[in-house]
Amino acid sequence: MGDIHRQGPSVSFVPDIDMVLAYHVRKPPAEIHHWLNRVRGGHWPSPQLLEAALLAPCFLVPDGHPDSEYKDVEWRLSPNLIERMLMFSFNMTQIKCYVVLKLIKKSLFEVIEKNAITSFHCKTIMFYTIERTHHSMWNEHNLVFLVLLCLQKLRKCLHVGILPHYIIPGVNLFDGKLSTRQQLRLFKYVDAMIENNLQDLLHIEIDKFGQRLCARSVNGIGLVEKLSRLSLNKSISLQLEFKRRVILQNSLNEPDIKASLLAIHSFSKNREFKPTVCEAAKLVYAVRTSLRASTYLRSGMTCPNFILKYFQYCLSTDVASSHLKIASVLYCSGHLRSAALVLEDVEMRYHSNVKAVCGRRKTRDDLQVFANMISGNCEHVFSESPFASCVNFIRQEAYCAPRILWFEMFRGISEEDISRRNFMEKRWMDNAEVDARSFLYYLQYLTYGELGEHYKQLCTLLTFVLYVFDTPNINLYHPETALNLIGHCYEMEGNYDLASSCYALSLINQTHNNAAYWHVSRLMRLING
Repeated sequence: MGDIHRQGPSVSFVPDIDMVLAYHVRKPPAEIHHWLNRVRGGHWPSPQLLEAALLAPCFLVPDGHPDSEYKDVEWRLSPNLIERMLMFSFNMTQIKCYVVLKLIKKSLFEVIEKNAITSFHCKTIMFYTIERTHHSMWNEHNLVFLVLLCLQKLRKCLHVGILPHYIIPGVNLFDGKLSTRQQLRLFKYVDAMIENNLQDLLHIEIDKFGQRLCARSVNGIGLVEKLSRLSLNKSISLQLEFKRRVILQNSLNEPDIKASLLAIHSFSKNREFKPTVCEAAKLVYAVRTSLRASTYLRSGMTCPNFILKYFQYCLSTDVASSHLKIASVLYCSGHLRSAALVLEDVEMRYHSNVKAVCGRRKTRDDLQVFANMISGNCEHVFSESPFASCVNFIRQEAYCAPRILWFEMFRGISEEDISRRNFMEKRWMDNAEVDARSFLYYLQYLTYGELGEHYKQLCTLLTFVLYVFDTPNINLYHPETALNLIGHCYEMEGNYDLASSCYALSLINQTHNNAAYWHVSRLMRLING
């Protein structure tokens, strides 16, 4: 008979096979119910996965607590089939991330502390990271950054000396595996690895992993350079995509916002990301404030002053979009003169060097525009941001937006229309999205009209029309929405022919998923009395 191999509750005579004596638990114990019902971000595990987990059996295995005097006669609960189901739910990017973590464990961590970090530790880190990260971030091009998020979670656990079991509460997976000295050594190494932008990945020799990373290029940029530019790229990405990926969903509530803030906090561990983290937090705060304002306005109440004051903390995200959002809230609240002042201030800020950018309909030049703006000035990148993001209202913010934009939130007039949306369009087309400058002119037109300043109103309409039709090299991300807004201005002027022409041009520009269909229907009813 060969040597006996022991690993936790496994006792085997074959090195590569685990054999565990276990007793089947007939009903899901309280620990499983606690895990199923605990508060989480809501993206993963899915409700279907949690339902299946409730039916998966658990086992009692002979494995005591490492520090117990009775560990040789103690048993513990093992939800191994639930953990297997969670692993089987991984997409390809998550599997690759897990594989990279195991390569780091085997090639890098083993040099620091042999057998300290296990595959189960890596699996648990993956579970927590996936749960707290929006599913849309798990894409192939984000792989290096996702590995970074996992290492940040590990660093935090090593710092406090606790890696909680993902399912069973009160179990620290470091107990019996890592001493305090080992935790400190690994913490220092992981911290240095993160601060060095994961350059140590290039030294992994298993399967020539490091060499293959060096040889790999993305858009002509070698991975070494890509890693060194990680902070720059993620600063750009957060500004352009943070709302789309983490915040802007068809529904949003306080737990979603808290989950978003938690996701933002995970970036703050790297000092190079701190300017970006500050801006991302402002984006979340702006949405939260707008949602509160919409709640008051929906109830027929005037938006209270303390809500309006909250907006001052999120006005520096860019040149225009946040200012335009507070101007829209002021307009919808009946504070017309204040709205006019904010809009005039935005117009003065909108100098010729301001670049329009969009997180939904990006062009190939957008990332380069950002790179040129922040190159060599990362620490003060956002002090005078020379760009203007598009203005976006989710449906829960509807009462903060002029009512004509409500049609944009229902631009899909049929199931066939909605089925034509690509993956990216599904992420934003149930919202109202408009270029900042287009929204500036439209909101000015409305505000001057309410104030009875018809001459200013007509001047603004002329400027709006010239901007959309006669400005050379204009970069409009939502031209169909701009044409719909101009059409509505002509409607209010009583010029139905020009309004109809604008809606027709809008439909030529965007045949499907266009609110112009609703506007044409409204216009026909107006014309026919």
